Amino acid sequence: MSTEWSAKWWFSRTILQMVKQPAAGTEAVESPISRNAYNFVVEASSFEKGLGNIKRWCLECPKTTTLRLYIPTFTLNELDFLRYKRKSFVARESLKFIDNIHDHPGANLELIIEFPDIPDILAWSEVLAFVGDNPKDLETLNKLPKRLKDLVKSCLYKCQFDDGADGLKWILITEDPQVRNLANICRIPWCSLVDADSALTKEMNAKQYKQSKKFNDVIVKSGITEETTKQGQRVVKTNFEKTLYAPRGRGELWSP
Repeated sequence: MSTEWSAKWWFSRTILQMVKQPAAGTEAVESPISRNAYNFVVEASSFEKGLGNIKRWCLECPKTTTLRLYIPTFTLNELDFLRYKRKSFVARESLKFIDNIHDHPGANLELIIEFPDIPDILAWSEVLAFVGDNPKDLETLNKLPKRLKDLVKSCLYKCQFDDGADGLKWILITEDPQVRNLANICRIPWCSLVDADSALTKEMNAKQYKQSKKFNDVIVKSGITEETTKQGQRVVKTNFEKTLYAPRGRGELWSP
């Protein structure tokens, strides 16, 4: 297993353990409706490819969940470049959305805009010292343009050296292969937009999640046999006469 793939696998598998933690002052309860907190550093490519997802997180985040989004200076500059130079509609809408959320945050939603001088807090020599002495990695980092060096410093500072007042970890969300590679080199925990969306969607649909889990538990309990396929899928064989139907909403059945 290569080092790059191993790091990628580890980060994608541990996102919930590192981010989904009880907010300060609450007990750790394994429940989809417990008070959980998610801290994400959002890179520009995530807005480009998932603005709709991010909007939904911010607008539909339940009261039982605290969501913090950190916007690096790099993200703002990249979106600004795409808006003016590439005439990107998504970039323009992303910047408008960031301004709106920043001016009108929710009770359980915090959007943090990075101060422009934050990347200068961490010297580039400190970044190289943290990475190690792999010549290939050091060469890759030293060849980076300033804007990407600033992104690396922002993410490293936030994800590795700044746990915040409540000690919760920060995870970088990125869809850019180059940024992911840099994150692997610098030991910056990252996840894809899909991983983050999956975790937050479960929080937003806690009731449906509980109903589905309860239904699945009943199926397993009443099943005749249980097998695992070669693909690792769990298969439960049931008695047709004891068929159970998924719960449906209340109301009268419409008929023509």
